[in-house]
Amino acid sequence: MVHALEVLPGGSAGPPTTGFEVAYVAPDGSELRRPLPDAWAVPFEHALPVRAFASYRRQRNLPGLWWSATMGGHVGYESWLERDHVMLLDFDPAVVGVSSQPFWLFWSAANGRPVSHAPDYFARRRDGSAVVIDCRPAERRGPRDIAKFEATEAACASVGWEFRLLGRV
Repeated sequence: MVHALEVLPGGSAGPPTTGFEVAYVAPDGSELRRPLPDAWAVPFEHALPVRAFASYRRQRNLPGLWWSATMGGHVGYESWLERDHVMLLDFDPAVVGVSSQPFWLFWSAANGRPVSHAPDYFARRRDGSAVVIDCRPAERRGPRDIAKFEATEAACASVGWEFRLLGRV
């Protein structure tokens, strides 16, 4: 089931006052928003998607569901590129859990403007470490995208997660 976040009990829809915040949907369907340092141990590999996967006529990308042996259920993807990477995660013996669109990351830009981004995947490894993944071909990374990916990488580094920006397989 794909779930779209509504108003979150953990905070307003505005930017955090300092640092990064995450909003996510727990496996029981509860919606939470909290500072990233308070959420670093949340099992995001079991989180529900924070937004729906768009599907419409003449769409250029191909969304769908990959049945994951690792998860024993479906993991969503929004393009064949994402599908290819979730397949690779599913075949990686070090990966014990993966979720798509695991959380919204919120922060304030240098000019004070609120910014948000939902990474494509969160994967948990057997050793307990985590990796956050975004998939975008290099030729389709504009300046705003790059700024979001750099902020996501900084957020991940602040809590000890690896960040990967992946292109073509």
